[in-house]
Amino acid sequence: EQRLGQIEKEYILSGNQGMIAPLERFLDGEMKNIMRERKILENKRLDLDACKNKVRKARSLATQPQAENELRLCQAEFDRQAEITKLLMEGLSQTQTNHLRHLKDFVQAQVNYYAEAHAVMQELNNELSGNAEDGNKVGSSSPPQANGTAVDAPEGVQDSMSNVNLASPPPVAFPKNAHVF
Repeated sequence: EQRLGQIEKEYILSGNQGMIAPLERFLDGEMKNIMRERKILENKRLDLDACKNKVRKARSLATQPQAENELRLCQAEFDRQAEITKLLMEGLSQTQTNHLRHLKDFVQAQVNYYAEAHAVMQELNNELSGNAEDGNKVGSSSPPQANGTAVDAPEGVQDSMSNVNLASPPPVAFPKNAHVF
């Protein structure tokens, strides 16, 4: 149990350092920045739309140049913000590559964890099997042990069990008037 606990601690630590911490840093830092810039871009687009409507509605010659000047200014601000947001979004492809690398590291940590836990359990099984065999040699009448090998079953039972599929449950037949949501 102590060895399994130590292996689990190492797995949790490597999973945290390899996947969780980098993802949290991304979400707390870069992703918040991207979302803030996208919101600013959306506001600039709304401002630009409002300026366009002002230009359309400006009928007098006195207000027309002022509205057009305001439109050019809003268009420039929108274009600048669109470029900033575009650059941040393009940076996500590099971030995606990093996340994929972190995910691969996490999967490798899982593989290592399960392999080490399996090895520890195999050792425990061998130790227990060795103790059980010592007890059987003394003349005890305990039932035969299945030490990783199949226990001999009567022939009819083995044939009837070969058709059983434990991977998926049998399909459930619903009454015709039953509603499945």
